[in-house]
Amino acid sequence: MSTPTPAERPDAAPFDPAALQAQLAQLSAQLEEVVAETRHTRERWEVLDELVTDATPVMRQFMGSATERLDAMDLRRTLEFTGAGLGVVDRIVKAFGRDDVEALGDNVVLMLQVVREMTQPEILGMLRQTATWAHEHPAPSEPPSLMALAARMRKPEVRAGLDRVLSLLEGAVLSATHPTTTAPKEGSA
Repeated sequence: MSTPTPAERPDAAPFDPAALQAQLAQLSAQLEEVVAETRHTRERWEVLDELVTDATPVMRQFMGSATERLDAMDLRRTLEFTGAGLGVVDRIVKAFGRDDVEALGDNVVLMLQVVREMTQPEILGMLRQTATWAHEHPAPSEPPSLMALAARMRKPEVRAGLDRVLSLLEGAVLSATHPTTTAPKEGSA
């Protein structure tokens, strides 16, 4: 059996050399685009390879320096400290919920302002003296009688200290209930 020629097939289009030449030109153009893209990709890979080759010694030197620094920082103590810090963070995460964290975010500026005020040298000195005194003078097993308290009130420094504490408490209460009101002057009681 022989294959029919295009002229013998009823559905065959006549041979058009111009159409074939146009298709070959289109294929040639597409092939040129593929070759150009391949060449461009190869050039980018070569640049990247050069970069990696040039950067390798620098990265090795950086890693060596970083390793030496970690050794100098006593890596073991640092890791123990970090582990303990992560334990604290874990306890905080377990103890507080999303609402607590959002409330914290709402009040962070106020808290930082309080911390800034609390770290003034005179405040820290007063807190240190108070803590030292409280440590050296433990609370009595039984509360003092009214007469013992009245006897202590005869000392001017006790009255001045009590006035100071009452003024601080009064100022805190007033500023909490009426933020525009200033604290009373000491000795006004």
